[in-house]
Amino acid sequence: MSATMFISCLLLITIVGAEVLPDEFQRQFDVMIIAKFDQLEAKVRDQEIQLKTARGEILSLKTEVQRLESVLVLNANKKSRSVDSNQFVANKAMATTSSALFVPRTCHEALESGLPEFKESGMYWIDPDGLGIGDGAIYVYCDMSTGATSVGHDSEATIEIPKCRPAGCYSRPIVYSGGSLNQMKALSEISANCHQTIQVNCLGGPLTVNSIDYAWWNDVNNKKQTFWSGSDESIHTCQCGSENKCVRPDLECNCDANVAVPLTDNGNITLSRVLPLTKLNFGQINHNGGSHTLGKFTCSGKLTYAYPTSCADLWRIGYTLNGLYPVRGSTRVEFVHCDFSLGQNVKQEKIGYADVKTQPVHFYVQRSDQYSSSSSSVIPFNIEVLNDGGAMDIRSGIFTVPKTGTYLFDFSGVNDPNDGVLSVEFNIDDKKMASTFAGDLGHFTINLPSVWHLTKGSTVKLTISHGTLYSDNKNGPMVHLTGILLEEDIFA
Repeated sequence: MSATMFISCLLLITIVGAEVLPDEFQRQFDVMIIAKFDQLEAKVRDQEIQLKTARGEILSLKTEVQRLESVLVLNANKKSRSVDSNQFVANKAMATTSSALFVPRTCHEALESGLPEFKESGMYWIDPDGLGIGDGAIYVYCDMSTGATSVGHDSEATIEIPKCRPAGCYSRPIVYSGGSLNQMKALSEISANCHQTIQVNCLGGPLTVNSIDYAWWNDVNNKKQTFWSGSDESIHTCQCGSENKCVRPDLECNCDANVAVPLTDNGNITLSRVLPLTKLNFGQINHNGGSHTLGKFTCSGKLTYAYPTSCADLWRIGYTLNGLYPVRGSTRVEFVHCDFSLGQNVKQEKIGYADVKTQPVHFYVQRSDQYSSSSSSVIPFNIEVLNDGGAMDIRSGIFTVPKTGTYLFDFSGVNDPNDGVLSVEFNIDDKKMASTFAGDLGHFTINLPSVWHLTKGSTVKLTISHGTLYSDNKNGPMVHLTGILLEEDIFA
């Protein structure tokens, strides 16, 4: 017996026997009918969910077929090019095929291509994770006046929320026409911004009251979310809360007033990394009349990076060929190997650093005559052999650091034993950092090599605390100082 026939018989028995059934039996009979209705309603709802899931799987299979067809045509195009690449007719045919094979990652990219087939707004195939890798292409609406990409779903119309008591007792899975959540994640990652609007009409159905969540939504990672507007997932709020226009000033959402009066909460969710919404959940619904309306998942613009910091950044801006790439490290340029074969699940292997400097900084200066601590503490120089970058002032003997980074310095000289022990000190910003000395038993060469990480604007100088630097003009300069920028902190 079908469910419809069963219900009809029960109703007929109820009507015919209404006057003869005892009150208690009548009450039990009514409870049994209502329970049967609830069971049938649950079965119908389960069938609807299964139907939506099957519809999504069909759409996913269609997109996969579309992707495979594109790959087959691409391979055929490559073969024809190698066989007869010198014929004009073949070249023209290949150019046409190449244009047809262009599958943009977003509607913004389609608009920027300038191809005539993307001139009008409408439904188009896009492949956010890259042609030939990851999931198949998805079918979306492109607004060619702005380049915005919109993905539709089965819950765009106003849908009634039935009465039920427990928190989250009503649940509505969202089935997107694009089918692939991975592709929608990719779309979100490569777009400048994404959003999704929502409207909740309530009649005594609260969202959150006294820190108890009766309603929430699941994000693209199936995580529970209770913010209904904006981009801050740490707070429960609606549009009226962010504008301080709720019916009660102490609440963040109108529905949280929990009164048997029709109220509405609107929101525009703009936190791209949690979009799109995948399920809506409502509870504590004591009255009929509540409903929800969910807008399309929409993304626009494209990400730009002055300095990409990873293979993932490179993928987001359109790189899909595996290989070595320079990226921004913490302070220097790094080389990484990128494997884009899995779409947004990019594999990265660090190879090493690139020696990049914004300008050369190295010098070599000399002193050709004697110099003692009685003249001045800072050692000046009178011969400039090399001074690329101009940071070394030979007259004052002070080197002013032009770029933050790692520097190598090397000082050498000869002592004059007639003037006692010679002591030379290395100073950074007037603070002694190192020293060397020679005794008074004869001529000795002193050396003071060092490597330092220095900040732009710091000063470096050598001083004599006592003694004399010796020089013999017959044998040429005997006091030497060299300096070189080894590694620059490009991103300091």
